[in-house]
Amino acid sequence: MIVECRIDDLVALIGEKMSLNKLEETLFLLKAEVETVEGNVIEIEVNPDRQDMLSTEGIARAVTSFLGIETGLRKYPVKKSGKQINVKSGLGRIRPFISCSIVKGVRSDDELIKEYMHLQEALTTTHGRNRSKASIGLYVCDDIDFPIAYGPKEPKKIKFVPLGDDVEMDGPTILTDHEKGVQYGSIIKSHKKWPLLYDSSGLVLSLPPIINSNDLGRITTETKNLFVEVTGTHLPTVDQTLNIMTASLADRGGRIESVSVVYPDGSIDETPDFAPELMTMSIHKINAMTGLGLSGSEIVAALEKMGFGARQLKTEKVQVQIPRYRVDILHPVDVIEDIAIGYGFDRIEPAMPQTMTTGKAHPVTRLRNKVRDLMVGVGYQEVMNYIMSSPDLLRDKMLRSRPVVTTGNPKSRDYSVLRNSLLPVLLDFAAQNQHADYPQKLFEVGDIAVPDELMETRIQQIPTVSGVVVDTSVNITELATDIGFLLRNLGLDGVFSYSEREDATFIMGRAADILKSEEPIGMFGEIAPEVLTNLDLKMPVVAFEIYLPRTGEW
Repeated sequence: MIVECRIDDLVALIGEKMSLNKLEETLFLLKAEVETVEGNVIEIEVNPDRQDMLSTEGIARAVTSFLGIETGLRKYPVKKSGKQINVKSGLGRIRPFISCSIVKGVRSDDELIKEYMHLQEALTTTHGRNRSKASIGLYVCDDIDFPIAYGPKEPKKIKFVPLGDDVEMDGPTILTDHEKGVQYGSIIKSHKKWPLLYDSSGLVLSLPPIINSNDLGRITTETKNLFVEVTGTHLPTVDQTLNIMTASLADRGGRIESVSVVYPDGSIDETPDFAPELMTMSIHKINAMTGLGLSGSEIVAALEKMGFGARQLKTEKVQVQIPRYRVDILHPVDVIEDIAIGYGFDRIEPAMPQTMTTGKAHPVTRLRNKVRDLMVGVGYQEVMNYIMSSPDLLRDKMLRSRPVVTTGNPKSRDYSVLRNSLLPVLLDFAAQNQHADYPQKLFEVGDIAVPDELMETRIQQIPTVSGVVVDTSVNITELATDIGFLLRNLGLDGVFSYSEREDATFIMGRAADILKSEEPIGMFGEIAPEVLTNLDLKMPVVAFEIYLPRTGEW
């Protein structure tokens, strides 16, 4: 992710004069790289997991800690404002969560307002998954009549002037005519009611996650006190997004005040919450993973250099205070990586390994390579297709109803699922290349994905080989001979057999299961005319598919 900063502004926030070379070296050690420098503008590529560094304020915060200018846990005191937002019932399946803050005394000029907007967009695009999981709204706090209400409204009854416009629109018109409505309308369009944020005077703040109102959501250089809200479908993401945005505004001189969020069940959340998360780590484990021999005090110093709070315990352990805006810390390994960065990768001296070993291919890779050699040996040509495919190809055209693994936000239906079989994509490849000479003997070795709720990832990833023969006339006996050659050379001589198979993909009576010790490991047969018609294949086809062992050994 590229973050654009004004060099003089960044240096001012860091609080120490430094050369461009020094800044570039420091950023590199923090896993950020300078892309371009033009005049007073510097573009910095930030690692995608460091969403707290998607702004000038975040980068300055990381640099000041790393250089020892302001180490340790950054304090963000929060005062209770006494103000409240009431969440109405009916948002459960639409957009149920909201977290808010008030930041007073924020510096505002044209350039800073642009930076606030850039951070807002960067966070909602990345951490907020293009506003579907979380979106941010900034408003003129002094113009809002508290308490605020957040609840569902019928689209036709939603009426306000969208930000940047001067004409009042209703909900459906915003989604069809406004730029942001067209871009993000799909997030709420399917619901009968849409979420609306409005104050006690009935003035609309926004239609989350689409657009703010032009009345309360238009920030100017005169704005000093900001009301910040984040709505979404996942409460931890909503809270994290609010913390990053609020911390950046506080770094511009703002004073943070909390807001009470009252939910329909009577529960109350006081947001934002900057109390650090605690993690206790073993010094031995830290040194074992980094290969260093750091003392407890050295580990504490490295952590403080990375903006953590830390103290050594008496039990050869270190207690770490994790800032609420560090959303990339998911596991102790993430903290250990930061300890290594804080210690300095440039200080780690290379060492020869204690045991001398040589690398070798994984057993599955060796098996795949052997399969490739054998298939080429009997005259087949290898092709490689994408693992993404179309549900129409995998199911409808193949006359199958097998479950598939789908993607959450596909750009195209043609690549919206993971292939659950190699055979459909191999047949589709043959259909796209009917201009080539016959016979065509094609094969592919690759992974397929099958849904499985018992697996940790909810899918099984199975190595597979599939082959097809396309010609003016085809012979299933010859295909069986090729399959037998392959299996015997894979060590299955005498342990594989065939059994009759009923399958709509193949012609009845011309298909069989491939068995290993009576357990099915694949199938082969002559493709049914209906499937050939669906794929627009003009020639008859015989094909097979065999599932390879995931361990690399039968």
